[in-house]
Parts: sequence; C-alpha cells; structure tokens
Amino acid sequence: MTAALSSSGIYDKLVGPFYDTPSLTQWRGVSRQAINKAVSTGTLIACQLEGGQWVYPTWQFTDSGSVHQHLITLWTTLRAAADPWTCAIWLRSPQSELGDRSAVDWITDGHPVDTALELARADAQRWAA
Repeated sequence: MTAALSSSGIYDKLVGPFYDTPSLTQWRGVSRQAINKAVSTGTLIACQLEGGQWVYPTWQFTDSGSVHQHLITLWTTLRAAADPWTCAIWLRSPQSELGDRSAVDWITDGHPVDTALELARADAQRWAA
C-alpha cells in the first residue's frame, strides 16, 4: 500500500493512513466515478477533509483491493447516527469488549462480526438519542 497518502493531522494518527482519490483509483484500477459511486452507496469508507478532498482509510481493504464487507456493515450501522470521522475513529478505537482491540483489528483478524456489530448498534443508538 505504498500509494497511501501521508499527512500529519490528528485524524491521520487516529484513523489513517489514507489513500487519496488519485492513488485509490490507480491502485484499484477503477475510475473516479466508480469511487464516487461506492462512497455514495456506502460500500466504501470515506471521510472528507476541510479542504474538500476525500480520503479513504487503507485498513478497509483486503490485499486484493476489495473492501472488508463486515467493516461496511459496521460503517453503515454507525453512519446512521454519526458523521464519517466519528465513525472512522470508532472503528479504530480499542474496545474492551473486543479484548482491547479495535473493530477493524477484530474483523481483519477473522473474528465474527456479531460481537462488534452489537457494540456498534449500542453506540449508534446512544448517539442518536
């Protein structure tokens, strides 16, 4: 993942590293329009920087360039109640119920999504209240 965007912002430390749109289109071999469609349909995790540039966390991708579907399930659940940055930070934050692992690490280590999804639903309900 050498095309990852490097930056020194707080979000990079909490959520990154990221691809920017040109590097993601090149790495995945798809058009900008395909990336935009995936973002708008919720099948790609994306966050927008203050200047309007979109960034895509590298941890959502498998080695083959597909997106971990369980992460999209969690993302969709969280996005129903919060903004993209809050959701991305949640996905990368250690959870005591997951053995102090983040949901991303939990999923990419091959654990079942159900435990993380239960936590995501509970927090999304709390945020929506």
